[in-house]
Amino acid sequence: MFARFNGTQEPVLDDLDAEIEWHLRADLPDSRTLHGHEDVKQLVAEWTAAFEDFQTEPVEVSEVAGRTIAVLHARGSVRGSGQEVDMDEVWVFSWYGEKITEIREYRTKEEALRSLGSSVER
Repeated sequence: MFARFNGTQEPVLDDLDAEIEWHLRADLPDSRTLHGHEDVKQLVAEWTAAFEDFQTEPVEVSEVAGRTIAVLHARGSVRGSGQEVDMDEVWVFSWYGEKITEIREYRTKEEALRSLGSSVER
């Protein structure tokens, strides 16, 4: 999914349920919950407009409490400013069959694990 997105800057809607709920990180100024493919397309359009070369790479992927936890490394240049973004964040995926039904973003793996009520070692 990330390789296809990074190569095209297009949303990978085939992987997402039509009724996807995507909860952006609560600590971000534009925090909100996206609903459905149209909201995801809008988010990707915002990222594409804001960054010249935005890339997201999975660093670690695991399963906890029936969900997929992906530690991601994101980087890119803010369009027109030369300012670099280089950060990690964690996404928790919920699935129904082969489709992602929900994504929740967190700053750290510890936050993600706490949200799942998990006492799994880091």
